[in-house]
Amino acid sequence: MCMIGTLNTSKRAVTIIGAGIAGMLAAYTLDKNGYRVTLLEEKQRAGGLLQTFHTKYGIAEAAANSLLASPAVRNLCRDLGVELVEVRKESRARYVLRNGKLRKFPLTIRETLDALGHAAFTPSINHADELDLEEWGRRHLGSAGVEYLLTPFVRGIYGVQPAEVGVVAAFPKLLVPPGRSLLATWLRKSFKRSAAKKEHAHMVAPKNGIGDLVGRLEEHLAQRLGDRFMKGVKITAPPNAPNVLLATPAYTAAQLVEPESSLLAESLREVRYTPLVSVTAFVDRNSFTRPISGIGVLVPASEKRKCLGILFSSSSFAGRVTDESRWASFTLMMGGSKDRQWVDASDELINNAVQNEMNEILGIRGEPLEIIINRWPRAIPQYSIELPKLWACARKTWCATPGRVLFGNYTGQVSLRGMIESAASLG
Repeated sequence: MCMIGTLNTSKRAVTIIGAGIAGMLAAYTLDKNGYRVTLLEEKQRAGGLLQTFHTKYGIAEAAANSLLASPAVRNLCRDLGVELVEVRKESRARYVLRNGKLRKFPLTIRETLDALGHAAFTPSINHADELDLEEWGRRHLGSAGVEYLLTPFVRGIYGVQPAEVGVVAAFPKLLVPPGRSLLATWLRKSFKRSAAKKEHAHMVAPKNGIGDLVGRLEEHLAQRLGDRFMKGVKITAPPNAPNVLLATPAYTAAQLVEPESSLLAESLREVRYTPLVSVTAFVDRNSFTRPISGIGVLVPASEKRKCLGILFSSSSFAGRVTDESRWASFTLMMGGSKDRQWVDASDELINNAVQNEMNEILGIRGEPLEIIINRWPRAIPQYSIELPKLWACARKTWCATPGRVLFGNYTGQVSLRGMIESAASLG
């Protein structure tokens, strides 16, 4: 369970501060489990970054576009009446850009053999849990593996470079026991997974957009909680309640816990956030110079492009555009820790960059029919080597008392699927 602290289960009342997706998911589960829930949100709109815009041409997501359909995800969507669509079977290809071309596997034969050699014969070291992802990758995959496998992957998820990501914080399953190779560890885990016959989770999206999930969740909570679900409420300190769950960003949680734990407040303020710009572009299919199918393309830093990656939105899921015979939609991610200037760029500058990227990477000519720009100055917390120290500090200080809980995309799960699973285990 990726939240910090425990509830005081002898008291069946809880106050949740923050009605982003984390707070609403926690409220949903706790209400379902018999708690008297009070949910407070400073803004007038719930859901945080998650929002869907409906245009003449189709839907545009402000943040997350899809999620993995784990049992917890399917159960939540079924209970809320959210219809899910699976990724198209014919469009599951993922690409990495190399030398300006889309490649399903970006390594050369020589680089592949080098990566396999590292994976098979390089043993892990003591204190491997202190490595960042770049150090881990150079040891277990080689330099090309870092450049063309790890770098585009973490840029696409976190908007950062591998050196900014801690293995323990972001990818604990990649840890290799001291003295053992990556390949041996992977084979061992594969045998265990085969024995367990674990079902593979497919990528899905709500038929009417992520905003439909958020909206139905908010509507359900409004009906269940009544006047105990309040928006536009400014909270400056945790309420005097037996159970308090802070579902705010780390920087807001810092202000709230300051009166009770200055040490934790200081640690929370040190959490860095990555700025991102999400741009949905609707285009005329007549502007295609070649067929485009698949889920999307990730872009290594070495390609020196303006975008971190491009999602092929309408290729991946049905219902992303209103007329699939005429239009298509794509989502470009820009910004990140190394290109922060895009958050402050004008619409015109972003529009020109999007048009150029789609032309040179995908071969799409002319201007988009419409673009929807979403700027997030603090989009995603950075899962650095330092982040687990915050988790440890929280457990030893404010969260050591039962009834004091931190839950958000900085407490162990940045994905929507992960947060749904974490919230489902509450209570």
